[in-house]
Amino acid sequence: MGASNHLQNDPRPGSPIDHQPMTWKEMIKKWPKQTFLIVGNELCERFSFYGMRAVLTLYFFNILGFSKSFSTVLFHAFTVICYTSPLLGSILADGYIGKFWTIFSISIFYACGQILLAFSSIAPSESSHHPFLDLMGLLIVGLGTGGIKPCVSAFGGDQFPAHYTRMISIFFSMFYFSINAGSLVSMALTPYMRSMSCFGHDSCYPLAFGIPAFLMIIATLVFMSGSFWYKKVGPKENIIFKVIGTIVSAIRNKISSSSTHHRSHWLDYSLKDHDCASSPECRELHGNCAQRRYIGDIKQLFRVIVMMIPVPMFWALYDQQGSTWVLQAIGMDANVFGWEILPDQMGVLNAFLILFFIPIFQSLVYPGIERLGIEMTMLRKMASGGVLTALSFFICGVVQLFVNSSLPYVPMANEAHLTIINTHPSCDFKVWIDSKAPFDLPRKTGINPEDLVSKPISFTGESFFQPNITFDNNSSPNCPKFTAHPTLAASTSYVLTLSPNGWTYNTVKPEKPKSGNGEFGIGLNFIVPCDKIPSSVTWEKCNGTDGYSGSISMCKVETNEISDDNICKPGAKGKFYELTKTTHLEVHDYRSGNTSSYGRSYAPIDVRPGTYRLFYTDDSRKVSLFKMIEQCEIFQNFIPLNLPAVEQNHMGGVYLVTVSQKTENDSDVLGTTESLVCHNRVSILWQIPQYVIITAGEVMFSITGLEFAYTEASPQLKSVVQALWLFTTAVGDLIVVVIFMLDIFSDVAIQMFVFGLIMLLVIFVFILLAVFYYEYADYSNENDEVLTEKMMIDDEHTRI
Repeated sequence: MGASNHLQNDPRPGSPIDHQPMTWKEMIKKWPKQTFLIVGNELCERFSFYGMRAVLTLYFFNILGFSKSFSTVLFHAFTVICYTSPLLGSILADGYIGKFWTIFSISIFYACGQILLAFSSIAPSESSHHPFLDLMGLLIVGLGTGGIKPCVSAFGGDQFPAHYTRMISIFFSMFYFSINAGSLVSMALTPYMRSMSCFGHDSCYPLAFGIPAFLMIIATLVFMSGSFWYKKVGPKENIIFKVIGTIVSAIRNKISSSSTHHRSHWLDYSLKDHDCASSPECRELHGNCAQRRYIGDIKQLFRVIVMMIPVPMFWALYDQQGSTWVLQAIGMDANVFGWEILPDQMGVLNAFLILFFIPIFQSLVYPGIERLGIEMTMLRKMASGGVLTALSFFICGVVQLFVNSSLPYVPMANEAHLTIINTHPSCDFKVWIDSKAPFDLPRKTGINPEDLVSKPISFTGESFFQPNITFDNNSSPNCPKFTAHPTLAASTSYVLTLSPNGWTYNTVKPEKPKSGNGEFGIGLNFIVPCDKIPSSVTWEKCNGTDGYSGSISMCKVETNEISDDNICKPGAKGKFYELTKTTHLEVHDYRSGNTSSYGRSYAPIDVRPGTYRLFYTDDSRKVSLFKMIEQCEIFQNFIPLNLPAVEQNHMGGVYLVTVSQKTENDSDVLGTTESLVCHNRVSILWQIPQYVIITAGEVMFSITGLEFAYTEASPQLKSVVQALWLFTTAVGDLIVVVIFMLDIFSDVAIQMFVFGLIMLLVIFVFILLAVFYYEYADYSNENDEVLTEKMMIDDEHTRI
């Protein structure tokens, strides 16, 4: 009786009289305050991870200099690590040190990886620190985020008494919201941080990685601050090891058993090592064999695993939102009603739509379909979601076909491309090239590029070509008639330019800007001898055969006039650019055929859209002595070229400006601009349909698949199913890594179509399994802890 009275007066949560709080007032009073620290920790960690991940593909591509294909491989290899390591975190937490110490210790490790990555991104792209420090940091981050993934949500659930199901449900709603809030905000903000300039670079990856690293440190400190109040459940038997041990035992016994002792299922051979009389679990069941029931649960687990066959292929497609879809967006017009959308920001659409679609599907779509007499079982939802995912890639492929129309001409291994530009102000030419039909080459006037892209002429043959190109004219007796014999190498693009001074040719790399900041590319051929340069430009020495050795600045102006208000401002982001890297241009005289080396070819740079004036950049040095130390102060003077402003309001195009003399003996210059590569013509808004479709597919496939895997497994194997579900993401990304490593696609559009087709084939197999193989399990009479356990599963993939 005394013991009974003691229990009735026991004030501890979870005691027999500790009824579940149902009203808001009761829940607020009994709410474990330390759970807010866990939610705050998750918010910061998700911001840290998804912020860093949002800009990762462009970091590989732009800073580390990897190809599009290899950048995609690295992105998905990183994801493989992120979703393989949860197995290690689960084993460490359940079998060795418990959830609290697993989260705390791995979080420190995780933060170190973020710091290492941020530190490495400060170094110039040519630094020897790359890519070793970057990849080392990412390896640590991948192990860290995966290591804590299966622990944080479950640790939060541990803070509540098991029968507080309503409070646990509210907690996981808060936890789920923190995941989405962190990812949504970070995916919107981090690309803007990346697009800023810092440390002398046009981009600011140190900020894009540094803020997530700082937030991971905050996440760790926030989590640790609740150490004294947490309910810490110690390690227990690791169910994953137990399942593996049972499978190994069954295989070993089946191999060693004689043919006369046949069992109906190979897993039943594990019962050979089991003795019910010595098993506490069997004695509690009063004659029923606990191990036989456990073997039945593993058999059902294998049936669930068979039905998981299409899941990795879903993730193979879904996770390409962060790689191939971002790279596709670089080739699109991101200017929307005067507002620029960065290519790595489009993923925000998925994060937003998933929050919008979940209640829509639950309250409208599924009930509406069932009112038509079609029962929406879990497997039917998954099959429909898989079809939608495949459809999103077909749409992506169609969009890519239109994007391809604005890509540059790339010569094959056995051909060369030659673009001919006529900048002569008073001469039109007729051109014969070897045995090809003649064509007209009109004069090109104006500094601003036309929409028409000059299509190059292709030469096919061996490794080198030396065509005979004859130029004739009927426009003026003063216009030259001559034959050019340029030497062209295979797999290379060239520009041959006719100017009043003579003709030149040089190699060009018609590569679109790839930084993802909305620039266009512009290079410059300068065919003016130094003695025709204005005297206000400082020269150390000059004769008529010298070329201009200085740099050319492009300064953004609001008008076509020069005034004190729009003089060049070095260092102003998006308003000042400098062409500095030059190669010599040989100028061939039309009459004598002699060559001079005063021409200069400036390598293309990426420039933000706008109106720009060209300036000679005069670097004059002032030397002073101070405490016996010579100090150099550099003053830049900007002398304008007497040319109209270059105006370009589109992104993605590549242009070549040619500056030459108006006449052979004239100091006045003229300028023309040739469009070598078309600007991005397809609006980035055309990506919206594929994002909408794949998000709908995610709701039907991913969320339902998580529910299916959970409800169809026995209560004691729920954690195994959760680990396997996360592992399917790793397998899916591994599929992408293998396909891209094989390098079998030269066209991204074909690649998208193939991925969509494979997904359809996998879903067809899945439908056959659903119809002819699988039968739903029923665990509704199992113990009541299932409900609590279900709410504690990590919803990681239902948010993004």
